[in-house]
Amino acid sequence: MSVLPAACRAAECAELQINLKAVANNYQIIKKRYKGRTCGAVVKADAYGLGAQTIVPVLKKQGCRLFFVAQANEAADLFPLLRGGGRIAVLNGVLPGDEEFFIENDVIPVLNDLGQIERWSNLCREYERPAPAFIHLDTGMNRLGLAPREVSELVDRYSSLLYGFEKAGYMTHPVAADEADNPITGEQYELFMKWYRRLPPAPRGFCNSSAIFRNDDYHLEFCRPGLALWGGNPTPESTNPMRSVVKLSAKVLQIREIDAGETVGYGGTWRSERASRIATIAVGYADGWLRSLSNAGKLRIKGHDVPYVGRVSMDAIGVDITDLPGKPLRPGDMVPLIDDKMSVDDVASAAGTIGYEILTSLGHRYRRVYTES
Repeated sequence: MSVLPAACRAAECAELQINLKAVANNYQIIKKRYKGRTCGAVVKADAYGLGAQTIVPVLKKQGCRLFFVAQANEAADLFPLLRGGGRIAVLNGVLPGDEEFFIENDVIPVLNDLGQIERWSNLCREYERPAPAFIHLDTGMNRLGLAPREVSELVDRYSSLLYGFEKAGYMTHPVAADEADNPITGEQYELFMKWYRRLPPAPRGFCNSSAIFRNDDYHLEFCRPGLALWGGNPTPESTNPMRSVVKLSAKVLQIREIDAGETVGYGGTWRSERASRIATIAVGYADGWLRSLSNAGKLRIKGHDVPYVGRVSMDAIGVDITDLPGKPLRPGDMVPLIDDKMSVDDVASAAGTIGYEILTSLGHRYRRVYTES
């Protein structure tokens, strides 16, 4: 069955705009700020939900040649985009039975335990090919990477454990670099450098987005920014140095006049204290608009804050527009959910979460528009 494209576009209830020029500018801002040699990019989870197939070529054009993903299948999706230059590293490491995929496709694993290191070394010798791998030293996240006891064993046995493959670099992951006064970042850096000094030389990577903006001492041979590329604030205590990338808007479905004492939404969790005008907006948790925004979020329309009322439902939210001055909203009007005045970080704060979750939760019912403005 055929669908008229124009009719389809007209019927869509929400639009997600992704500014590719802002992505390019953000990469250059980070690259200029970073004093190390190689500025990579984390494009896992479909470039944080914004579309890796479109965004990776933009970053490549800006000079990025090292892309980090989480899973091997994400690496495979990038193969056609990186012909003629560019390497892919998989942060989740290489599980037993997956090694051939990595070595045959020139994908770089991030080795997260001694077992992975031994298997990679053996495979490289079997193939007679010194394929590269990163080695993750866990300095405090306790999630992935070699635990301290494994690092000690690696130090004692590195001549045999690291034999046969190219050491693409050592890396670790800051736990709290987004918190300006948290001393753990400096402690992690010191531990990372202490371990590095006992191992064979190789490039070092300490910085995620926030660490890049904290201390130039952290600027080693490579970095791997993520959220800052998409406009998230790497220094939440101060003005965001990054350009806004995402704009999200949705249609008004209905305007309803209610009396004092009436409730809105499931469970009747919001009750009007006066006669009110309620707008129902076409976005809900099926679109990644988190339920935790119920009675907590707000829109900024025409320079005025408009509070959410009632619970976020699957396909809709309610907002109280009683005090919105000027020309009233009408069904079919588009209202902003994320823009220059209401950032991803602002929405995340209202939802009690982080910008990462907001971006990666955005669903696929939005009409996606990539701009160069």
